Amino acid sequence: MALMETYTYEEKCAVIAFLNAVISEDRKVSYEELNLVWMLAKSIKVDLTDVAKLNDDSFQDIIQQLTDEKLLEILHMSYSLMSMDQTHERKEDKLLSFLKQLKAMDDLQYRHFYLSMNKMSDLTPLDQVILIVLAHYVAEADGIITQSEVQMLIVLCSMIGVDPNEVVLYKIPKEALYHAVFSMSKHAVRRIVEELLLISIADFKIAEQEYEFIFPIIAHFHLDFEELLQSARLRFNEHIEYYELFRAESAIN
Repeated sequence: MALMETYTYEEKCAVIAFLNAVISEDRKVSYEELNLVWMLAKSIKVDLTDVAKLNDDSFQDIIQQLTDEKLLEILHMSYSLMSMDQTHERKEDKLLSFLKQLKAMDDLQYRHFYLSMNKMSDLTPLDQVILIVLAHYVAEADGIITQSEVQMLIVLCSMIGVDPNEVVLYKIPKEALYHAVFSMSKHAVRRIVEELLLISIADFKIAEQEYEFIFPIIAHFHLDFEELLQSARLRFNEHIEYYELFRAESAIN
């Protein structure tokens, strides 16, 4: 599996260009926003020099040809980025106005984006990158990354299509990541928390520091910790042979 595998290379470049435009709209680009966009670009194998070569006409043409489904996904990613520095309230109208210049849709269709925030069933590519960074934080929360946690991270990176060796290069403040997660739908957050708990129980115990890292997310969405933990344990037991396969390959290497 690969991130954004249904997108053409040109579409991927346009997406990165659009996200760059979103984070630079106020001319105050934060390192955490930039790192996240760069990490996404690297994960989808986009050369930033190709992004820079996109002229306005080509960029607009690509955006105009995007399906509504892809456009909605890009809007979700943009909203998550804006939420990292808690400025989305004053930017969201500008974002929609910008898109209206690029793709002809009526106000009702664009406003559907906000209605869909609480109905999103899947994680956007940016959400998945955020999940990977959060997972690494959880694995190192107690100061000790066990072999089992490493294997779970490798499995997660494999599922998403991110190079595990690249994850450690992107140190994004956890507070910024929390803000991004808080902008997601409850359904998407449940999936993220479940994946983080899978990392935590990889060595058959949840360290206090790991719980404390995940707790703000659980508390913000009023999630049932025991229910999510049980769900994570069931998934771990159901797929343990898959996890063991990665463990065995790592041992051989």
